[in-house]
Amino acid sequence: MTPTDPPARTFTETARRAQIIAAAIDTVNEIGYHRASLAEIAVRAEVAKSAIVYYFSSKEALLLSIVDEVFTGLHEAIAPAVLAQTDPAAQLRTYAREYLAHVDAHRAEVTAGIEIVVSHRTEDGTPLYLTGTEEDSRLLRDILTAGMDAGVFRRMPLHFAVGIVEALLDVWTTDLQRDLNAELDVLGEQTIVFLLQGLAPTPGTSSAARSA
Repeated sequence: MTPTDPPARTFTETARRAQIIAAAIDTVNEIGYHRASLAEIAVRAEVAKSAIVYYFSSKEALLLSIVDEVFTGLHEAIAPAVLAQTDPAAQLRTYAREYLAHVDAHRAEVTAGIEIVVSHRTEDGTPLYLTGTEEDSRLLRDILTAGMDAGVFRRMPLHFAVGIVEALLDVWTTDLQRDLNAELDVLGEQTIVFLLQGLAPTPGTSSAARSA
């Protein structure tokens, strides 16, 4: 460990942080971002507010930690499976399946993360969901670019294609925001079929035209 590295957390500290984050997730899902005060979170975590501040300097720091964990976990679940494929269509199918499987397995965490992203604003008033960069969607952008270049996907502006994929997959998270126990199994394969059919090249379009 170098002098600039933060000290390693003890097992107790790691467990307490996880306890607080879990309570914050429950709080956001139960009463919403704006009402999820440190006091409300402390009640659900069964700790004092001062204990939360010890681990997280503020409500904002705590809730943004949830966002970081949710989307880091989502990427780590998707990327290895996608990169094991070589064909763009197979990569996109895998991307969608892994995305939906991860959302299904982490319903509470993902739903709270979406609530925070939609509701939180930065210091200059910008909604958090508008602060994303191209790097945040790099994996999906690379899949779609490769597919368009190979003529597997129809040619369209890349940002539009990314938006289509993300919007379709977000139908699942919208359903979970309505009901955390929503039945999603049937929708999974239908979503993937719809996605691949929608991005497929127009029948009769030549390879040259597709790559133009």
